[in-house]
Amino acid sequence: MTATKSTTTRRTASPSVVETDPRWARVLARDKAADGQLWYSVSTTGVYCRPSCPSRIPNPGNVQLHDSLESAKATGFRPCKRCKPDGASIDAGNAALVAKACRIIEESEEEPSLEDLVKAIGRSQSYFHRVFKATTGLTPKDYAAADRAKKVRQGLASGHTVTEAIYDAGFNSSGRFYEKSTDMLGMTPSRYRAGGTDEEIRFAVGQTSLGAILVASSRKGVAAILLGDDPDELVRNLQDRFPKAHLIGADS
Repeated sequence: MTATKSTTTRRTASPSVVETDPRWARVLARDKAADGQLWYSVSTTGVYCRPSCPSRIPNPGNVQLHDSLESAKATGFRPCKRCKPDGASIDAGNAALVAKACRIIEESEEEPSLEDLVKAIGRSQSYFHRVFKATTGLTPKDYAAADRAKKVRQGLASGHTVTEAIYDAGFNSSGRFYEKSTDMLGMTPSRYRAGGTDEEIRFAVGQTSLGAILVASSRKGVAAILLGDDPDELVRNLQDRFPKAHLIGADS
């Protein structure tokens, strides 16, 4: 009797329909840019999520992809408690949070403390501080300082006295202002108000997502940051602001 050797052929499972869908790659990448454009539901957990959900990636065989929130809701599943897919995206929520904080800072007569901002925003101090800096590039304290400097520049450019500009910008005393005035204005307040008398100011114009930007600096600090649509108009505005200064463009 001759023994026969049985052989078995292993078959590699074919990719599921979801795995071959290009939208699935965005879920695997937890692509925040896909939030608001794509949702997925998971039959084994009975929830639906946004692509950036931090939960463990589910088995694609248990997943259904949706191009609308209504479609995801139609499954009868509940929204995920971690990523909260019914609301604004995490990035959009953070942007709104930071925008609210910026308005509070800009509208306050005195610089609000971090504790005051956290209380108004309703988030933890560490989370708020991290999100604010990631969004603006500045800490809340630095943003408040930049806002005060902008208000002083605007006040002086409008013809206000130095004292008026200082207090309108939220400084409690002239002493606090004069400690940092040169860094804020790029020159003494009196020279700034006088149109930059005898100052040498170098400037450069570039493009950003917000439009054209002009940055002007003296040897002592930033004298102006201007935004607009027309680069030539920004240069004219700089000339109007500092008619008595020697302006030097980046190409000069």
